[in-house]
Amino acid sequence: MKPVAPGALQTPVCRARLRGVARGEHEAQSRNEQLVGQMESSGALGDPAVADAFRAVLRHHFLPGRPLDEVYEDSAVMTKTAEHGIPISSSSQPAIMAIMLQLLQLLPGHRVLEIGAGTGYNAALVAHLVGRGGHVVTIDIEPDLVQQARANLAEAGVQGVEVVQGDGAAGWPAGAPFDRVIVTAGAHDLSPAWVDQLTEDGRIVLPLGLARPLQLCVALVRQARGLVSTELCPCGFMPLRGEMTPRPPAGRDPLGRWLAAPGRATGYTIPATDLRSGFGTWLALTHDSYVPTSTGGESAPGIGLRDDRGAALVSDDGVDDGYPVLVYGDGEAVGRRLIAAHREWTVARPRFDRLRISVHRSGDEPVAPGDARVVRRPHFTFVVRSA
Repeated sequence: MKPVAPGALQTPVCRARLRGVARGEHEAQSRNEQLVGQMESSGALGDPAVADAFRAVLRHHFLPGRPLDEVYEDSAVMTKTAEHGIPISSSSQPAIMAIMLQLLQLLPGHRVLEIGAGTGYNAALVAHLVGRGGHVVTIDIEPDLVQQARANLAEAGVQGVEVVQGDGAAGWPAGAPFDRVIVTAGAHDLSPAWVDQLTEDGRIVLPLGLARPLQLCVALVRQARGLVSTELCPCGFMPLRGEMTPRPPAGRDPLGRWLAAPGRATGYTIPATDLRSGFGTWLALTHDSYVPTSTGGESAPGIGLRDDRGAALVSDDGVDDGYPVLVYGDGEAVGRRLIAAHREWTVARPRFDRLRISVHRSGDEPVAPGDARVVRRPHFTFVVRSA
């Protein structure tokens, strides 16, 4: 990942840091330094410029009234819930924020569009990195969150951030073009506006869901015929709301009926170490018929594959440090496919983070190679293949 030039360090956020010390915020500074050190030690934070941004921007300004013990943990903090206590906004885990900011490869002077303002904390970090010559537009669909983000940014002394209320699916045409777009909520597709408002060779970083419930933090670079991923890693974000809200599949899914009967053993067991080493993630990204741990509201025993007649799933009940493959419905054929997929994986041990995703507007995608997985969504088609 490219380091940010030192010029990015001369920002109003630095003045905010000094002002905070003058107010006696030494304990917050100390706790923040511990958090940054923890992220550096874990390997989540390796870019010196991004580390400096985390040191300069104090998180408690964006979580007013919260205990410092909670604020300076490396964990997400829920900030708003909807009916029945469903969370709809949070301050994201600092470690995944650091990873996404490094993938974004921000430089001084960049213009940045952020989808999902939240508390304003991430926008403040971005503002620090792009410096005086840059500009940040952050959008949120919730009017009260927009007001709170503005107040938090003002309290922290951050300049160069424009907070607007609206549906992020439309982007922000008035501020385009943008050098970078970052999405801080889970997306199952790209909005055409994000791509249209991105400069050539610009970069989008977002949590992308190509196989529920799996999300990948993906960095995409705009090229002449579409976008191509450079890096990806697992992540977990609340879904986008508004126009880009994922729609549930239409029609009744027979999976629930199949699962109503006990699964039948195939005699094949997948070692627990293989599941921990990424077999499930690789399966989800490379097989169209992947079955997640939860589909359409039905609780499935585990990951696996399905076809029109049945399903083959990895049981949640381990035996001897392994997990049996069970079949449901008329799932014998797909069971053989799942076993073959695992045997293929054990030979090559492919790393899912070496997969590459190319993104093309729907209807304009090239012919995909035979070894690729093709995921079609309303606006874009995603082609997943080995690098």
